[in-house]
This record gives sequence, C-alpha cells and structure tokens, in this order.
Amino acid sequence: MDNLTSTRRNFLQQVGFGGGSAFLSNLVHASTQANRNPEGREKSLILLWQDGGPSHFETFDPKPDAPLEFRGELGAIATAIPGVQFCEVLPRLSQLANRFSIVRSIHQPSSGHVVGTHNFITGHEGSPVVNGKSLYPDLASIIHRMRSEASRPTSLLIGESTDPRLAAGMLNANGVSANPLPGQSELPNYVGIGGQYSIGLHRGGPAYLGPAAGAFEVAGDPSLPDFQVQNLRRSATRQQFSDRLHILRQLNLFGQTGTPQAASPDVALDLRGQMSAIDRFQKQAFDLLSGSGQAARAFDLSRETRRTRERYGLNTAGQQALMARRLVEAGVRVTAIRFSPDGRGDGDRSGIGWDDHAVHGNIFQVMRRRGPQFDQAVSTLIEDLEERGLRDRVLVVLAGEFGRTPRVHNHKGCPGREHWGPAGNVLIYGGGLTMGQVIGATNAKGERPADRPLKPQDVLATIYHCLGINPAQTLINQVGRPVAILPSGTPISELIS
Repeated sequence: MDNLTSTRRNFLQQVGFGGGSAFLSNLVHASTQANRNPEGREKSLILLWQDGGPSHFETFDPKPDAPLEFRGELGAIATAIPGVQFCEVLPRLSQLANRFSIVRSIHQPSSGHVVGTHNFITGHEGSPVVNGKSLYPDLASIIHRMRSEASRPTSLLIGESTDPRLAAGMLNANGVSANPLPGQSELPNYVGIGGQYSIGLHRGGPAYLGPAAGAFEVAGDPSLPDFQVQNLRRSATRQQFSDRLHILRQLNLFGQTGTPQAASPDVALDLRGQMSAIDRFQKQAFDLLSGSGQAARAFDLSRETRRTRERYGLNTAGQQALMARRLVEAGVRVTAIRFSPDGRGDGDRSGIGWDDHAVHGNIFQVMRRRGPQFDQAVSTLIEDLEERGLRDRVLVVLAGEFGRTPRVHNHKGCPGREHWGPAGNVLIYGGGLTMGQVIGATNAKGERPADRPLKPQDVLATIYHCLGINPAQTLINQVGRPVAILPSGTPISELIS
C-alpha cells in the first residue's frame, strides 16, 4: 500500500467515515438515484417509534365484545369513522380518525425485541445480529443516505414568529423555499430524539452505509426548563473550530492529488466528488458544533409561544413531538423519536417503554396514565401540521415492533400483556396518502389478521414510495456486493390510490 492511499484511509477514519469505500460508493450512487423523483424528494418523515411493542388492544384495535380475559379492563369509544372504535384513553385521536389511517393487520414472525425491531425497521427478515445491531441499515439511515447529496432546499428559517401562514407562505408551488436567505446553516438530514434511556431507533443504525448515515442524536427531556441539545454545546471557540476545519480542508487538497481507488470491480469511485461530499459533511458538523445558525434556532423550543407548548403537552412526549414539527418545518428530512409517553411516573428512566409485561406493572393503570399524554401529543402534531399546510409534505408513522398477547397475563395478581408478533397496528398520517381509513382487521380476539394481512415490509415499501425512493435499488455492502434496499414488500394500495 502506498503512502498516499494510507493517508487517505487514515483521513477517512479520522473524520468518522470508517466504512471507507463502501460508504463513499453509496454516497455517490445514492445521490444519483435520489434526484430521480423530485416530488418525493421534498417530503419529510416523522417516525414515532413505540419501542417495546404497544398493545393493539389498548390503542387502535380494542375488542369490546371479546371475553374479559382478552378485552381487558379498558373500554372502547366511537371515532369519526362510523363503526370504528379506539381505546377509551384516546378521545382526541378518536375525533381525528378521519384525518389519518390505521393499519390493523400487521404481523411478523418474531416476538422478540431485537429481531422483531430489525425485521420492522430494516425489512430484512431474520437478518444476522452482531452486538445487538443488524447487518442491514434501518429505514431512517437509508432515507438519510438517499437524501445526503440530493438538492435539499430549506423550507423555513425559524425565527420568533410561529405564524402558520408564514410556514405555508414561504413555500412555492413545488414545496421549495421561496425566499432562501444567504448564509443559512445546514441542518442534519436525520435527527434521532430520545429520553433518559435511549435515542431514536436505538436498535437500528447505518450498518454498511457508514457512520455519516447515522442520526444527529438529541437526548434528554425537552420539557425541562434547562434543556439543551448536548451536541450543540460548544467545547471550543469558533476560531478553534475554524482552525480545525482549515486543517481538514488542507488534507482534502492533499487527498485529491491521488489516484482514485475502486471499492470493487463493479464500483468506480470519483475521489474528487468524494472529497467534495466529505467537505460538505464537515461544514455541516462545524455549523452544528459551533452552535451557530439555523440548527440552534430549530432546536430552541423557547421560540415557541407558551400556548403552543402547552397545546402539545408540557411533558417529554409532547415537547418531542413539537421539536419534530419544528425540525421538519426547518428542512430536516427524517426525525425518528423513541416515543414513550410516561405511563409509570419515572420519566421512562427504566427504559421499559411500551413493553407492558405484567412484571412491569398493571398495563391498564399504565395506559390510563400514558394515554392522555400520547393522545394529546399525536393529535396536536396532526392538527398543527394541517394548520401549517404541511399535510402533504410530511409523513408521520407511529409504530412499534409488534403488538401484545391477546390473553391478559397475570403475575401475582398484576395484569399485563406479553410480546406478540402475529398482530399489531400502525398509524399513518399525511405524505399525500389517502387518509380516513382502517385497513385490514384482526380476528374477534385480536390474535391474528383476519383480513388484508400485511407485514412490516409493506409499511416500509409505502414509506419509500411516498418519499420517492425505489426500494428495489441496490446499495453496496461492506464486502462490495449490491444489496436491495428492501428485499420484499409492496406499497399498501389503499393508501396510495
């Protein structure tokens, strides 16, 4: 190996792209593909991940006519869709049911957290797991990679005003910012948000796409008065950052004098293009770490009115949902939240999330406490996006890895539900899809799909379709082989018709 090749490799490792040529190959290849569907390219995704697996009975698929040991203690209430009922703890979402769609017939083969989550967020069923991570990238990392080199206009420079008319008025007919301002800082394409325990899609990751396809992570509780985004706290002066950036640019110039190396016989790398892309990543990191520009404003919830913050709920889940709205409004393309409204009074410090086993507490008491926060945060997010004219530009998906057991389990007199891969549900809002539907159904006891059985891969195919990404496209893995983004699955026709 010559000195120049070694220097380039060391440089890539130092700036955090240890994936080397596979990462750079995908960077160039994905950028070409991402520009082929301009309509989907302008859409953003908010993924509310119900880590642990939510009960379909105590959310959107109650069974009021089933025996008590199946239906549980909580009742069912009517919704805005005739003949459709939700759990009693969701009155606001029940009244908005005609504004979103529910898929009630999701099923998958795994009832384990790790494999079940990987099946859902990667689409590669039963894929090998190494140190808790899949060998395949999750959907958020793929969307981020596909967007990384695409033309991504900034929708709105967030300032003091939160007037919904401003958000809609600054977008032209193509959804592009009508008044881009010079010198705006770049926001990350992908933000992961979490609380005390874990962040975003914590069991996922970019895998062979390289660390640059991972999330910009936001931890902590945004409802607290002293909340700050840790990654935006400066540990050096702006001049020190500038000096470091200058050194990295000098390394770029040195690297560009070399001879491009191929990742495999099938992949030709344009080194100049790679270094240019890396330079843009460096600039984005500089803007974020220096706490300057748009990034700091987008994450600053204090710029919202007290009324708006109260409308979402002055709790972790409510303020996370508000932050997601601010981020997509500012131009972030993927926001993934580990969405766990507090049902146990511990701020989810236990990390239990939606994993409502009997040994973790009385599921019905937990849902009576969690339900109002969950109901308020999600319903307000939907209403707020509509009021701001963002319904067709933002896709919201609420899901967890699986549902819970139909029969209530009792542990020393405490009721709960165990893991259940054979049935679950997903909420989908916006993105230009068809709303006001309940798709599929489970049987009378909620055990398995009885109509229109669908899998997580079908949900992923729908998301990719909505965002203008071809799921049959291949990316290059760590050994230089092409791998399809999604090996199976079909967009849900009822949503895209």
